[in-house]
Amino acid sequence: MVDSRNKPSLDPVAQAVAACLRSHATRGQQVVVGFSGGLDSTVLLHAANRVAMDGDFAVSGLHVHHGLSANADAWAASCTKRCDELGIPLTVVSVIVPLGSGQGLEAAARSVRHKALAEHPADWILLAHHADDQAETVLHNLLRGAGVRGAGAMPEARERVLRPLLGVARDELLAYARSRRLPWIEDESNADRRYTRNFLRHEILPRIASRFPRAGEQLAAAAARFREAGSLLEDLAALDLGDKPPEFPLPLSVFRELTEVRARNLLRAMLAWHEVQPPDERRLTEFVRQLRTAGSDRHPRIDLARYTLWCEAGRLHFMSLS
Repeated sequence: MVDSRNKPSLDPVAQAVAACLRSHATRGQQVVVGFSGGLDSTVLLHAANRVAMDGDFAVSGLHVHHGLSANADAWAASCTKRCDELGIPLTVVSVIVPLGSGQGLEAAARSVRHKALAEHPADWILLAHHADDQAETVLHNLLRGAGVRGAGAMPEARERVLRPLLGVARDELLAYARSRRLPWIEDESNADRRYTRNFLRHEILPRIASRFPRAGEQLAAAAARFREAGSLLEDLAALDLGDKPPEFPLPLSVFRELTEVRARNLLRAMLAWHEVQPPDERRLTEFVRQLRTAGSDRHPRIDLARYTLWCEAGRLHFMSLS
């Protein structure tokens, strides 16, 4: 494991990176940083490089070139220059963001970015989401009507993805960058209030913080408790499956033997395990009611952008469309 116990001089940012890697990475593993060139990822790349200097692991960068801005080529060139200065290998991946996916531009860009990162062969992928991002995500998900799982926001670790800065406020990242005179890119789209997250970041959260100064910290702490609750709900869903694997098609009898609340929880868990979002709560509730009560001549069905659910021959089927 990465060991930083002999480095008491590490600042809070580098300590957070070292602690995360110490918990998950092992000596000699490859770590890639998602590097947009913005403040957050610039600080993460620099801190990860500092922590890696003792040879515990190899760090590289990955820049996803979306081509959505007139400045995209300049950003890629800037990231390349910065990595050259640090002696860090950088991969630049050009992607095409589908504009007619129905997800919205933000979500579509995020999807192709995550896909590009997932295809990188490194052992671990480091992303620069911080405590303010976590608070923003909690609020965003709650306003969209998310349940416990959505309110849990972003975990520090999920499969190969690590987010070591979730406990670090953006002000600390800014202080880190300024004290080391690190240059970073300002993406003009981050100021566009038409995007929901920007609206929350620039309009809503500052007003909340003016009345509740610890709002960001408290929302991030709430996310951790929601994640614990979500984990318990997944444990309950696994128990309700009994000896059946968490796979579709699933006998409708499984849902019919449960209370309606537990049947809904099981379906949410099944969809989460298949890495898709559940329908909105109204549609989910009605669908579960139908699959628990429909006669053999009825075939309840839900068609969504990424998948379809339908009942046939006494079983619940799932088909991914992405």
